[in-house]
Amino acid sequence: MGRSQSTFNNYSRHVASISLYFGKIPTELDPEQVQDYLFYQQKKSKTPSQTYFKHCVYGLRFLLKSEGFFI
Repeated sequence: MGRSQSTFNNYSRHVASISLYFGKIPTELDPEQVQDYLFYQQKKSKTPSQTYFKHCVYGLRFLLKSEGFFI
C-alpha cells in the first residue's frame, strides 16, 4: 500500500465524511457533487486548511484507484 497508518486513517475519515454528507458511497458520486462538497467545506470553515482538502481529494483518489476507476 505504501502509506502510513495515519495517512490511511485520514483518508478513511474524509471518505466517510463525504459519504455521510451525500448518503451514498463515493463511487456513486459525480464530479460536481465532489466539487459541491469541497465548496461546502470551504465555506463552513473560516480558515479552511489546505491539508484538509488534500486528504479529502487524495482519499477519494485512493479509493477510486482501489476500486478500479483509475488505471
